[in-house]
Amino acid sequence: MQTTSISWCDYSWSPVTGCSRHGPECRSCWAEAFTRRQAARDDAPEYMDDLEWTQENAEAVVDTHEDRLDEPLAYTYPDGPGRVFVVSMGDLFHREVPTSFVRRVIAVARQLPEHEFVFLTKRPGRAAEIEVSWPDNAIVGASVGSGPGGEYPDTTHRIEQLRNVDARRWVSFEPLIEPVGEVELDHIEWAVVGGENASDDMRREMDHEWARDILRQCRRNDVAFHFKQSSAATNETGTRLTVKNEQYGVYEQRVIREFPPVPECVQNARDEQ
Repeated sequence: MQTTSISWCDYSWSPVTGCSRHGPECRSCWAEAFTRRQAARDDAPEYMDDLEWTQENAEAVVDTHEDRLDEPLAYTYPDGPGRVFVVSMGDLFHREVPTSFVRRVIAVARQLPEHEFVFLTKRPGRAAEIEVSWPDNAIVGASVGSGPGGEYPDTTHRIEQLRNVDARRWVSFEPLIEPVGEVELDHIEWAVVGGENASDDMRREMDHEWARDILRQCRRNDVAFHFKQSSAATNETGTRLTVKNEQYGVYEQRVIREFPPVPECVQNARDEQ
């Protein structure tokens, strides 16, 4: 477990590592590239290998880490209570992760009400199928990067699949590789938008108009909006969104990094510390 520079969270915890590509957004997956680079080192952890994260290799590359389950309970949280990104190096709801292990991860979150545990998956359908009592300090999100009628397979159905997850919900529109069109956000508390990080020859550029369209829908549905970054070779580059100043009729660059309200149980736990 460690601190992180990701703009929408403070810490990361990965009791699961590895995944298999599950949509057009996965082409330039940072976690896969990092893992395969690390696997080439002489001192690489035993669980790491340099296999591609394909469906065929899923059994080999997806690992659950029993020794990491209690990390949040022992960690000192140098920046104080905050948001914990759960499984930043894989997908907790991958088919190779046993349901019993998923429940144990969620149970750890319940024991630490002063922190918000942020879950993110490309498989919200499985998240909805698992019978579990989600704690109020958890928020469950789906990754969506493409829309209907575009160049890539549509992934917006994941937003609707989230409706069946009995928890607070959010959407990560990252990497946003084409317009997503009109989407239903009435069950969503938070939307994060970001462009793709990849080399110049691999990167699919995000038009800020696509992000502004999501911002417009968030404002209509009273959803917190967080613009993470533009498309670039490196993370956290171009963090200002180009938006129109309606008063003066000109476009300007703005930092828009909102968060959903802190749950009452979280605030109460922090007040008691």
